Amino acid sequence: MAWKDDIEENIKCGLIEILILSLLSQEDMYGYKIKTELAQRTNNTFIVKEGSLYGPLYRMQERKLISSRKELVGEKRFRNYYHIEESGKEYLAYAIKQFNLIFDGANNLIKGVNSDEKAKQ
Repeated sequence: MAWKDDIEENIKCGLIEILILSLLSQEDMYGYKIKTELAQRTNNTFIVKEGSLYGPLYRMQERKLISSRKELVGEKRFRNYYHIEESGKEYLAYAIKQFNLIFDGANNLIKGVNSDEKAKQ
């Protein structure tokens, strides 16, 4: 069913910035490392195509939540490392607080729906 993918995508889309900032609050990372850490640390719940990762990174850079620097890897190859800025840390703290409030509220409602359905059976 196509709508299953839509639901999954809508939920993930809202969380990607929070998750990226959470990773960057622990250490500076380059794109591929962010992609692999997202998958590993979320038990493969967040598998992001590498191309899909750069949109949120660029948007966060434009908003000055993160910055980037190029580092030489090998003789001719550069890696773009992303770093969370102070404004990004503030954004992350607020986003986590709001996420928890919203998640708890939604979870209460969903639990109530599940309880109502069980009572009807």
